[in-house]
Amino acid sequence: MTTRRVAWRRSDEVEADELCTLTVRDNGLSLVGTVLGAEEGRPIRVEYRVLADRAGLTTAAHVRDLRGFETRTIVLERDAKDRWTVDGTVKRTLKGCLDIDLGCSPSTNTLPIRRLRLAIGSSQTIQAAWVRFPELVVVKAAQTYSRLDEFTYRYASGTFEADLTVDDEGLVTAYAEWRRTGYAIGPDDTEPLDSRP
Repeated sequence: MTTRRVAWRRSDEVEADELCTLTVRDNGLSLVGTVLGAEEGRPIRVEYRVLADRAGLTTAAHVRDLRGFETRTIVLERDAKDRWTVDGTVKRTLKGCLDIDLGCSPSTNTLPIRRLRLAIGSSQTIQAAWVRFPELVVVKAAQTYSRLDEFTYRYASGTFEADLTVDDEGLVTAYAEWRRTGYAIGPDDTEPLDSRP
């Protein structure tokens, strides 16, 4: 098992900081993170937990979005037959999606980068279940990853295109407005503060 903790900062029309923990186990991986910031003068806090299986395919995502005093949640799950549910309701529009993309975070770019293992100079288009913020809706999105060199990828979806750089674990170091500000390798397992008596 390996555990990495990363901090990112975004500075544009949305000012935000993020802390994410990537834990890789024999049976898959998890991304657990919190985004804190402000958008249009309102304080925001987005908490998420994303789970992927041994093959790197997303199996579940839990998101809690707090804006001012409004709290919304969304739960996505993908079963072994690639059926997606959103808050328990089957969403046939997400058929063919293998990855989740949280629009508020660079963390989920790690999932296809680790899973695809592209050779330098190659590219692949995937279908992702894209969680859009601040709407907190899920849509199917075609996303193309092209590997430019050892640590640089070009990401394209619709009219948006940007280069992103990653480390050896596939964690983003720079992407669009996001910049990595901290990195640590910790104990084999992490424990949330509320798990202790």
